[in-house]
Amino acid sequence: MSVDDHEVLVAEILPVLEIDHQYVRTVEGYNEELAAQIRRCGRTAGRRLGYKVRTFASDPEAREDGRRAACVVVTESTDEDETRVRERSELLVTETLGRLLG
Repeated sequence: MSVDDHEVLVAEILPVLEIDHQYVRTVEGYNEELAAQIRRCGRTAGRRLGYKVRTFASDPEAREDGRRAACVVVTESTDEDETRVRERSELLVTETLGRLLG
């Protein structure tokens, strides 16, 4: 992977982590290298944001479609970001329940 490819993927992951505190992408089960690249770039993005992250990839044999999910999840961020994400999640739950019940 070139430095440019690395930076492009980091730039893709950064805003998603900042907004949602998680980045998930499914890749073909045989493509272990892409899953590893997503995990590496996710760790880089987390460091740049000052977040602690955890990365993992699912077992393609455990999925019906044979694909793997490569995930980057924020485990610790700033107090301000934690509050914002909590408020955002509460809003999304309220909107979803409103649609289901109303």
